[in-house]
Amino acid sequence: MLTNALLAGVLTAALSPVLIVALRRLGTLDTPTHRSSHTMPTVRGGGLAPALAGTGVLALGATALGAPRLGVVVAAAGFATVGLIEDVRGIAVTRRLALHVLAAAAALPWLAAGLTGPRGWPLVTAVLVVGWLTAYVNVVNFMDGINGITGVQAAVVGTAWYLVGIATDVVPLAGASLILVGVAVGFLPYNFPRARVFPGDVGSYFFGAWLGALAVVGLRGGIAPEAMLAPLGVSLADTCSTLIRRVYRGEVWHQAHRQHVYQRLVQRGWSHGQVTATVGVVIAVCAGLGALSLTASLPARVAADAGIVAVLALYLASPWLVDRHLRRISELARHPAGVQARARG
Repeated sequence: MLTNALLAGVLTAALSPVLIVALRRLGTLDTPTHRSSHTMPTVRGGGLAPALAGTGVLALGATALGAPRLGVVVAAAGFATVGLIEDVRGIAVTRRLALHVLAAAAALPWLAAGLTGPRGWPLVTAVLVVGWLTAYVNVVNFMDGINGITGVQAAVVGTAWYLVGIATDVVPLAGASLILVGVAVGFLPYNFPRARVFPGDVGSYFFGAWLGALAVVGLRGGIAPEAMLAPLGVSLADTCSTLIRRVYRGEVWHQAHRQHVYQRLVQRGWSHGQVTATVGVVIAVCAGLGALSLTASLPARVAADAGIVAVLALYLASPWLVDRHLRRISELARHPAGVQARARG
């Protein structure tokens, strides 16, 4: 497993500078707008490097992981291809959604193989898997708005799932997760803390599909839902809460914006590095609490689940908490005596 992960990481690191030059010559640049969290034109599409390295190593060098790995390969390669087209020439929203559904459906023969039950269950399973993959790929795409956030998420979640796979003896999960860590670590130096290249849609789609497919692999392997889904909680909670707010306000939900929690923290003066590190820590805490479901008693498991909800709620409230802190500092600077008197009272 480790050899494959190292190979994937080295290939990603070696391919990245070559692709940066090629993409720059193609004019594949992300130009800042009022909705952007960056200020300089930056090459996008660098996620092609981890996509090529990861899918290649998993398909050709990790045959011992069995058939489930092919579901991950097909999903990741299919979505990455759609993302590359989007980066280079753009795709209309409805056509892009149709291509997402096709990419997810292409992985069904491996991801949903053997899942049987009452009449109609295979069809229900297929719909759920396709819906999940399509939705989660877009979640990761929405969350890919600052330096390093997608790579850090992939590295932290991949590490957590590798440990879970080892603990539960679900070898395909462990092996594919470690390869994911390898490509994420190989790509991060080019994207964090200073971004020489953005993952682009090809990168966010690739990482999203790989994570989404691995979640299916773990769940069908009998792993407790908390252990598989808690590490994804930050991206799911941030995206879902943001979409709900936008729909409630009557805004066009799929348009680019800067209303995610992580974006609002940047707007409040936090650096990309601080926000990305915070997201990584929150993911790790949620993953640790989710892993308790593997061995803990029922009361401890319920307590851990409550802890996951509390941590995610704190993350969602963090922009408000930062605002409150900044207001107190501003008030103290303007009226130090009055603030101190109220504090004593």
